[in-house]
Amino acid sequence: MVMVNGEPAQQAAGQTVFAFLTGRQAPVDNIVVELNGEILHRPQFETTQIQPDDKLELISFVGGGR
Repeated sequence: MVMVNGEPAQQAAGQTVFAFLTGRQAPVDNIVVELNGEILHRPQFETTQIQPDDKLELISFVGGGR
C-alpha cells in the first residue's frame, strides 16, 4: 500500500506523481516530494509513476511574515 506522509493512500498507485498531486489539489509549484527517501525534481512529477509499495512525503511551503 502506498503511504503518504505516514497515512495509507489507496488510490495513489498507478498514477503519476503530478496526477496524484493535482487530484489532491496540492500546490504543485510550492511542494517538495520525497519518494522512497529521494527528492523528486519537478520535471519528474509527470513521468514518475507511483508504485504499490511507495512511500511519499509531501512538504509544502507557506509564505508569511510581516
